[in-house]
Amino acid sequence: MNNKDKDMYLPIWVCCLGVVFLVAALVCLTFVFTTSAYFLVGFAVCFGLGISAILCWKNQWIMMLDDNTFIYSTMFGRQKKHQFLEIRELKQNSDSLTLVLENGKVHIESCAIMSKRFVNAVDSILEKM
Repeated sequence: MNNKDKDMYLPIWVCCLGVVFLVAALVCLTFVFTTSAYFLVGFAVCFGLGISAILCWKNQWIMMLDDNTFIYSTMFGRQKKHQFLEIRELKQNSDSLTLVLENGKVHIESCAIMSKRFVNAVDSILEKM
């Protein structure tokens, strides 16, 4: 399934950022052996951020099945089907949005690309509240 089929996905630059962090992790690992063991901290941080960014880019998405139902996939690839009628609240965070549902939450990064169809479906539910 490519991103054109999804109603919410992360842009390619998130993956590129992950690769940059992984390269920085390798540089830090090299410095561990040539300069100081303190570069292990930099390695761990850069490695964690790099893996997280790539996992989010690859696995975090939303796809509408119809006008009432969507599938949300987390950064770890866990998929769950939701109904738009389950939406109870939209929380605006500093770097993301959170759709609060009856049984869980859907996390949407601020940089996410969303289809007009998905935005309209969420807006129509929120207007009824």
